[in-house]
Amino acid sequence: MSSADGDLEVVLLNVKSGEAISLTNNGSADYGPRLSPDGKHIAYLSDESGDLEINVVDRKGEVITRLTHEAGDDVSPRWSPDGKRLAFISQRDGQTDLYLMDSDGANPTRITSNDSVERLGDWSPDGVWLVFYVLGDEEERGLWLRNPDGVNLVHLTTGLDHSPSWSPDGLHIVFVRGEGGEEEIYTLSKLKRRTWQDEPESIRLTQNDVSDREASWSPDSKSIVFVSSRDGNSEVYTMRGDGSKQIRLTNNEVEDLMPSWSRDGKRIAFVSHLYGEGEIFVMESNGINQLRMTNNSSEDRDPNW
Repeated sequence: MSSADGDLEVVLLNVKSGEAISLTNNGSADYGPRLSPDGKHIAYLSDESGDLEINVVDRKGEVITRLTHEAGDDVSPRWSPDGKRLAFISQRDGQTDLYLMDSDGANPTRITSNDSVERLGDWSPDGVWLVFYVLGDEEERGLWLRNPDGVNLVHLTTGLDHSPSWSPDGLHIVFVRGEGGEEEIYTLSKLKRRTWQDEPESIRLTQNDVSDREASWSPDSKSIVFVSSRDGNSEVYTMRGDGSKQIRLTNNEVEDLMPSWSRDGKRIAFVSHLYGEGEIFVMESNGINQLRMTNNSSEDRDPNW
């Protein structure tokens, strides 16, 4: 995502050649890109209609399709593992709830209904569950699971928990607990021969009085990339899935944010403010060979492989 032309646009960046292709080109804000599982389409948000709607564009930028058309913001599109559906958050019925629709926008269906503000995490790799979180009253806050094809609703945690990310093997969820400067990273793990409806094991992975956040799993489910302010400013780190071997990958006096694994797990894209405005960089998973991929005077952010 880049604002090089004056407003936010969705951009496809070739990490081998450095070539950037703008997939959207209009006077509205287009952002939050999510690549489909087959890599052929990108779901994103646009405010072109006056509120936030979900669009899909092909990777050549030739065909843009608006998927949502209701009043009220529609945000956080998440592709199902088979690419046939999108989960999203909508305010169309006067409250913030979780919805499903087909990948062409057909059959929108509300699958939660309460007065709390919900935020979407992601699908489980097998497509059986959606993880989301609530930052509301003590009785409702925390992580939740919803079976999109059934009736099951599971309240996993009751803390100030947010930003859940599922491990690709489906056995763990990494998430952040806390607010502001005292955020820590935890995991939930499904016990052997049990389901997510049984009480999962919770483990705290970071132990700092600062913010540890933006955690996500490597494709092999063995490592976690995250952002920490433990050394005075936001830097990118990795650790094993059990919290051991925490390694700092970036080392400078500016903010390094939004790490994203490549699909083969060999590289990590991230945003750095080393040159003022945010630029997208790519490095190997051990932090070496850091390469600047964008070079302009605008803000580039939200890399997604």
